[in-house]
Amino acid sequence: MSEVIGGIQKLLEIIAGSTATTALSITGLLLLALTAALAYLAFKAPPDQKATALKVGLFVSLAGGIAFSAAGPGLALFLIDQKAAREGESDTDSVPRVSPESAFDNLATNERVNWVVRLVSYNPRTDPQLAVGELERLGPPKQHFSFVGDYQELVGYTAKEALQMTGGIYRQGDRISAIIFRLQTALYPANARGLLQVVQQVEARKDIEVIYKFFQENSLNRNELEDLEKDEIVSFRVENFKDKYPHYCELAYKFQCDRRYSARDFIGGLHRDWHPLGFSRRKIEYDPCVRPQEYCSFSDWPAAKKTLLPQFGSRAFLIRNLEISNIPGRILIDFDDPDRQILPDIGVRRERSIEAKARRGPLGH
Repeated sequence: MSEVIGGIQKLLEIIAGSTATTALSITGLLLLALTAALAYLAFKAPPDQKATALKVGLFVSLAGGIAFSAAGPGLALFLIDQKAAREGESDTDSVPRVSPESAFDNLATNERVNWVVRLVSYNPRTDPQLAVGELERLGPPKQHFSFVGDYQELVGYTAKEALQMTGGIYRQGDRISAIIFRLQTALYPANARGLLQVVQQVEARKDIEVIYKFFQENSLNRNELEDLEKDEIVSFRVENFKDKYPHYCELAYKFQCDRRYSARDFIGGLHRDWHPLGFSRRKIEYDPCVRPQEYCSFSDWPAAKKTLLPQFGSRAFLIRNLEISNIPGRILIDFDDPDRQILPDIGVRRERSIEAKARRGPLGH
């Protein structure tokens, strides 16, 4: 009832605030009043004095009163619909996006991440098990580490755009499952250094069988081993291991392009879109395993930005393949129209500016 009353109040406000709707409504009321007057005269007049003009006037005023009275609220309802449509478009357009330039700058400084998102595309007919309500983990059960993106840098983009920015493949008719959650566990920026740290962890596990180990035939010197033990957020900035980056990148190239290494089965999504500087390429201009000479080229960030920005999708991170039911405060979304539905702003963007004033914890989390 309260919704009905609210709707009537809005309708009256529109009628009162619009000259056209007000004029139509008033005209209709006047014609209905005239109808009542004519009906009274017709009722009182003797039968032999009821002229044809009176009957015609009665009919015309009644029909006109009904038509005009209905036209006023009808126009008001149309205006309400138009206003709602404009507000809906405005809401979508008003969700601010992080520009590719700003996101690339965050890559250079390894800006802190507070919320992450995992996006999975699926065909509802052939892969119903990938619907967000059916997923049990962030990635396939065998994986120990899965790729995620910075949620706050993907807000405002359509689900399809966000998927493609994080290296996912979208096919017409697909739906997209999204798992959004606040970070409460270790996160590894997926640059060459972060990848090697994850490979080390996988190969060190005793509960899985790693037959062909990567680090048995690709050694690191003492200085590099000590560097890979660090997990502070600043240690992942390329500038702080720039002297080691060429070797790290060479090793990352071998691991990505040689599928014999057993650890690959436990680290998800290491496809052609991945770049050793730590991002997913939205536009893949070449296969790194076919043209390795371009794989590790890096002199400084301004030069890299000029060259790589057209390909840049979003920053990439590796996280343990968590059980979704154990993630506190998780937000699950099923996008059934990914071309139009946007990744919503759930009101957490202010945290970045707050956290920037209080750097704390390993990996910044």
